[in-house]
Amino acid sequence: MSNSDENIMKMRLLVDGDGAGDDRRLNMMLKDLIKWCNADEDQQTCQLMYQRMLTQLADIEWSMTKSRHAEAMNQAELVNYSNIHRKVESGILSAREEIDETKTELVEAKSTWQNRMEYDALAKVIMTHPDRETSENRLEEIKSEQRQLEKKQVQLDDKLDKRKKQFHVLVSTIHKLQNLLDGD
Repeated sequence: MSNSDENIMKMRLLVDGDGAGDDRRLNMMLKDLIKWCNADEDQQTCQLMYQRMLTQLADIEWSMTKSRHAEAMNQAELVNYSNIHRKVESGILSAREEIDETKTELVEAKSTWQNRMEYDALAKVIMTHPDRETSENRLEEIKSEQRQLEKKQVQLDDKLDKRKKQFHVLVSTIHKLQNLLDGD
């Protein structure tokens, strides 16, 4: 197909509009009008051609009205789709914001859950140890036992010192006696 053929096809498509044959109808109407103007026929044939041209004109006007309504409907749909597009975009934005908020809440919930788990672990460790009152009572018992042991140690130290002195006296007496016996 040559370049000029393509141009002719493009022009026909542009003139034809929605493909309803408007250009053909206009050409037919033009031919009929020229034929009607140049006709030397009787009144009845002229009247018949005139009625046919009026019918063709009505078809062309109807097609034009239909095209205008289709265009108006397309414009209304374009506005409608623009509104829907804006609503969808705002819905997407609000959904993104909600997702971001939910992510933040999820991070906080994870942190809270982790803190709760650490708390539970520490609570288990703490529960293995006795409470303060029991620990204080046990500490008092140990201190009391320690005091008793310290007293007993002092008593035993005194007794040991006493025994050492007695032993020393005994050993010294034995030495004296032995010296006496050796001297006799």
